[in-house]
Amino acid sequence: MDKIGGDMSLNTSPEGRYLGVVVGGSLSRGIEVRLDPQAPVEEMALGQHVVIQGQSRRFFGIITDISLETSDDSIRANPPDLSNPLVASVVSSTAVYATLQVLPMLALEGALAIIDGPAPAKTVPPHFAPVHLASKEDIEVVFGKEDDRHFWVGTPLDLDERIHINLEEFVKRSNGVFGKSGTGKTFLTRLLLVGILQKSAAVNLVFDMQSEYGWMGTSEGSGMVKGLKQLF
Repeated sequence: MDKIGGDMSLNTSPEGRYLGVVVGGSLSRGIEVRLDPQAPVEEMALGQHVVIQGQSRRFFGIITDISLETSDDSIRANPPDLSNPLVASVVSSTAVYATLQVLPMLALEGALAIIDGPAPAKTVPPHFAPVHLASKEDIEVVFGKEDDRHFWVGTPLDLDERIHINLEEFVKRSNGVFGKSGTGKTFLTRLLLVGILQKSAAVNLVFDMQSEYGWMGTSEGSGMVKGLKQLF
């Protein structure tokens, strides 16, 4: 997440799905969030974007870990019989719970957010601050909407919303695309280069030893894909 968004507002958008409240953590280790019993832990995933509403700031972060906890250590040694629905309901609501580890990345603060946009998070929200999944409006606050300045680069696996970047700001910085083999590094790089060319944002010099960017490239599972020459 980066300070490359469009129009900004502190808290004018509908909230995403409620997840729980802040119960601890730190800026370096991440914020610990106790998951609400009504938010199924199986629907949580690493990398999901979340929003924490503090007293005067709105924090944007990502889920970095998911844990199962218990308030009674004896449950670990002697798990209860959950075949009885009543027992299962009581245990699930009182004795066991899940926590999320959230790394705060950006923060919006007051009216300055409209002018300056999100800034790197340099503090933490207070105890019991509510946490929600990022909504469409939250995503647009950080990444902006598709327009003459913002380019659509894809949709995260856990979201239905499009992610955009401001290419004019993007080319001013040193950037890299990293990931494991088969995760789409070449495809994303090709997409970024196409956007830069289409927006005339910068000039690129590409050393293409494996001929993946010129006229045509390859894609795992779908054969050949268009290269920069065909796309541009």
